[in-house]
Amino acid sequence: MYQGPELGGGGGGRRPRWRIIYLDDTIIITSWYVEIDGARIPLADLHDVLVCLTYRYPLVKVTAVMGLIEAAIAGTSAAVLQSGWMLLAGVFSACTVAMGAITDFRKNPRFMTIEATWRGKRIVLFRTRDKQKFGQVRRALIRAIEDNRGFRP
Repeated sequence: MYQGPELGGGGGGRRPRWRIIYLDDTIIITSWYVEIDGARIPLADLHDVLVCLTYRYPLVKVTAVMGLIEAAIAGTSAAVLQSGWMLLAGVFSACTVAMGAITDFRKNPRFMTIEATWRGKRIVLFRTRDKQKFGQVRRALIRAIEDNRGFRP
């Protein structure tokens, strides 16, 4: 996402042709403005647009604890049955569960927002848990910003 003091670039230019780039019930992105909660924010007035991804997963902790419990049960069973294979199978299973949780944690943010500065205040333009919708809004905002790059009112 673009970051910087000016989204519109420098110099005067022609205003782009008006068109709707993205439309849904929470946000409207056009080639001239972004509309959220009934407020129309001209793209030239938006500064420091930033994508924020939040990775908070309480279930990763639960999965880690379950993996430790699984390893403890495997260790106890292996000691009682005097079987190294039982211990190896338990440790392998616990590691597999932990690796799956860690991989999911790293690839899938729990919450995604697009923030910007407008009139000196930090605002949230869009927030969602839906990865596909977030990507669509992000790309639409990039297109709108690129359309306005050379325009300054």
